[in-house]
Amino acid sequence: MWCRQGLRVNAIAPGSIEFPGGVWEQRKTDNSALYERTRNTIPAGRMATPDEIAEVALFLASAQARWINGQVLTVDGGQLLGA
Repeated sequence: MWCRQGLRVNAIAPGSIEFPGGVWEQRKTDNSALYERTRNTIPAGRMATPDEIAEVALFLASAQARWINGQVLTVDGGQLLGA
């Protein structure tokens, strides 16, 4: 098994991410009702930044996460739970 050789397979399932030039920035202008509805489903009241998702990826790739294997980590600020 590959795990015994140090290979781990994990995935990140991000929620809505807003960044310049991204889909949600466009929706904020083109379809503000959809943007607001979606943003309101996130308990924090905002969308994630790319850096916040990258930090999770770095953690999963680090030795600190060496016992995490075969998982999908939802990183959505509670969006899946709804507001």
